[in-house]
Amino acid sequence: MKFLRSISFLGLGAISMYLLDPRLGPRRRSVLKDRLVSAFRNLKRQSGKYGRDLTYRSRGLFHKIGDRIQTGRQNIPDSTLEARIRSKIGRQLRNHPHSFEVIVDRGNVLLEGTISDALYQRLNPVIRRMPGVHSVKRSTQQQAMKDRAA
Repeated sequence: MKFLRSISFLGLGAISMYLLDPRLGPRRRSVLKDRLVSAFRNLKRQSGKYGRDLTYRSRGLFHKIGDRIQTGRQNIPDSTLEARIRSKIGRQLRNHPHSFEVIVDRGNVLLEGTISDALYQRLNPVIRRMPGVHSVKRSTQQQAMKDRAA
């Protein structure tokens, strides 16, 4: 403990000599002051950025939770729901989003066209979670083909 105190006083003395030097001390103090002011300005700017980011994220979360709560009560037009589903599928697939048809009838979604089982398994939960969707099914023609193959 005594050794640590001695080292601390030695460091404090060295810093004092460095800053209180009659020839170069004023310049060193000025540079130190400028660096500290700059550091505090940067800290203030960064904390403002993070504060705004946190505010915007919390607003988004609040609205997302509100949308989830109101999902059961809101009636989304079929055309709007179909457009949202197509958009979501386009972001999920990126390869051939036009290889099948999306038909929406009062919240019930029917996927027609050539859809593999793996793709259907991947898309089903994504579409089912969307607000306004009640059920997701594949076309009966494709189901019949699948049953025949099994």
